[in-house]
This record gives sequence, C-alpha cells and structure tokens, in this order.
Amino acid sequence: MILNLNWQIIWVFVNLLILFLLMKKFLFGPITKMLDNRAKSVADTLDQADERLADAEKQKAEYTQQLADARGEASRIIEEARKRADLAYSRRMNEAEKDIQRLNEQAARQREADREAMLKSAKQQIAALVLLTTAKVSQHAMNADADRTMLDSFLNEAGDEL
Repeated sequence: MILNLNWQIIWVFVNLLILFLLMKKFLFGPITKMLDNRAKSVADTLDQADERLADAEKQKAEYTQQLADARGEASRIIEEARKRADLAYSRRMNEAEKDIQRLNEQAARQREADREAMLKSAKQQIAALVLLTTAKVSQHAMNADADRTMLDSFLNEAGDEL
C-alpha cells in the first residue's frame, strides 16, 4: 500500500488547513492591507515629488525667462543711456565749436579794432612829426587850431591813399 492514510495525517491536514485559513484571515490579510497602504503611500509620495519637481522646473523656466527679460531690459536701458550720452556729447561738442568760432570772431574783431587804433595813432604821430618838421623847416610858429585843422585834412588825405 502506497498510500496509507491514517487519521492522524488527516487531522494534520485539517489542522494545517484551519491554520492556513486563520493565518490568511488574521495575518496575511492585515499584512497585505498594510503593504498595499504602504505601496499607496509610497506612490502618493512619488507623485507629490513628481509634482514638486514639475513645479520647480516650471518656476525655473519662469525665473530663467524673467532673468532673460531683465537682461534684455538692462541692455535696452544701457543702449538708451549710451545714445543719450552720445547725443549730449555731440551737443556739447557743437556748442564748444560754436563758442570757439564766436571767440575767434571776437578776437578777429578786437585785432582789427586794435590795428585800426594803432594805425590811427601812428597816422596822428606821423602827421604831428610832419607838422613839426614843416614848422622847423619853414621857421614858422605853430598855431594850435590852424595846425589841428591842417593835421586833420592831412590825415584824411593820407588815409585815402593808405
């Protein structure tokens, strides 16, 4: 007999079956439930981490865009300031050139006025010398009013020739 069944073996199988059912109900069920809850908790945590990572990447992209916008704005402001500075520089250079031209014109007028005054003074001195020389040559006494009239007419005639 190959299979010798006795009551003791049957009771062992029945006991094992009851033990299995009790373990399934009181041990495997709660452990499985606990493992499922733990797996769900881990999955939720991973989902939250993914959401936070997506939010962080979105914020990073926004900050990168804001930084690029700020750099563009800074470049625009610098370029505008450079243009204003160039314009102010050109304006001041033009004003300086006009001032230099005006000063040169004033200096030229002053030189011409000084030249005219010098020439007039020289003419008067020459005329006085000529009159003095003429008076000495003619041995004639000089009359101030007559000499002055003669000197003025001499200067007018000499001025026309110069």
